[in-house]
Amino acid sequence: MKVCFLAILGLLSLVALAQSEGQNQSHSVTWGARIFRDMHLERAIITEKSKFLRVVSRYYNFTQIGYQRRITQIVVTDQIRNGQGGFARLEAGGPQATFAKIYFKSQRSKGFSFIVDIYGI
Repeated sequence: MKVCFLAILGLLSLVALAQSEGQNQSHSVTWGARIFRDMHLERAIITEKSKFLRVVSRYYNFTQIGYQRRITQIVVTDQIRNGQGGFARLEAGGPQATFAKIYFKSQRSKGFSFIVDIYGI
């Protein structure tokens, strides 16, 4: 009887784990690492609405005017955390550079919303 109870408990635990596995899928990404004395250079909110049966995309360019600071970290936070959000890809620049070009792409028939934080020294 005790073995049967443990088997049922184990089976229920595996089912609960399998169902919860897809709940917190996020497409957030971080490039580089923050270091001592770096500062927040820019925050941008990048969004695109969905289009029926289409994939939407957008580029984000970070350029500096005047004093050129070296980028140490780029943090891209996905605001749609159920696995339905888009994807981000660093196209050019980034950490150790003074500029960055990031490409955002949605899933088919979905939109996306990201927060981009850029740190530098």
